Amino acid sequence: MQPPYEMRENVILENNGQKIFGVFHRPVNQTNFPAILICHGLGGHKVGRYRIYVTLSSRLAQLGIGSLRIDFRGSGDSEGDFSEMTIEGEVSDALVALDFLRQQPGVDLHRIGIFGRSLGGLVAVLTASSDRKIKTMGLWAPIFNSKQWVEKWNQLHSTPLDLSSKQEFMTVDGQIPGYEFYQQFFALKTEESVASLNGLPLLLIHGTMDNVVTLDHTEQYLQVRLKGKGETKFIELPHCDHDFTHMEERRVALDETCRWFQQSL
Repeated sequence: MQPPYEMRENVILENNGQKIFGVFHRPVNQTNFPAILICHGLGGHKVGRYRIYVTLSSRLAQLGIGSLRIDFRGSGDSEGDFSEMTIEGEVSDALVALDFLRQQPGVDLHRIGIFGRSLGGLVAVLTASSDRKIKTMGLWAPIFNSKQWVEKWNQLHSTPLDLSSKQEFMTVDGQIPGYEFYQQFFALKTEESVASLNGLPLLLIHGTMDNVVTLDHTEQYLQVRLKGKGETKFIELPHCDHDFTHMEERRVALDETCRWFQQSL
């Protein structure tokens, strides 16, 4: 049975001739309500492990906040091939999704936020730096730059590796992004984008046990934000890995994120 506090609507968007599938959580009996866009990580989807994005959206709806969960092209249900996905392509998808949000009856055009996890956190930052109408941002275990993977990338190019070794390096959850993705990834200059958003309220949540995107990524976000005017809140979860497997700390992350958007939108 549908929860009494929300209506879930299937959404089909289009970008560059390909369909993007999503779900819009609309809080019931609400007018002029805020809304956020949810950006999943590399190789992920709009549901998320432990249905974490569904839970987040549903809880936000209880607070009178709408949300849109999408599958980037090449991921989840959306059209496109994962091997053709790029960072620029995901930013483009996010901008299309934000346009959709602003066209929805009842959504307050001046109270739009964005949320992202892992690579989706980086995509959220790059999107917000292009769409300067974003009011607030929440990031979980966000990638800051490619330094963590530079050594392996250099090895890939300097050492004669067989095909299976190259594919093992490039595989993400059993899928292989294309070479253009890696070219863009290793050419990132995230600091400039983060600095341009220094007036934007920013929530950062990261697990100490995260070995996929290490904690120093968030520390670099914090370093850039030192001179910023916008509020920055950082929550470190001592037992959480990249997937927020620790149940109690996952609840903390959800609680703090809902509270953040409730207060900052």
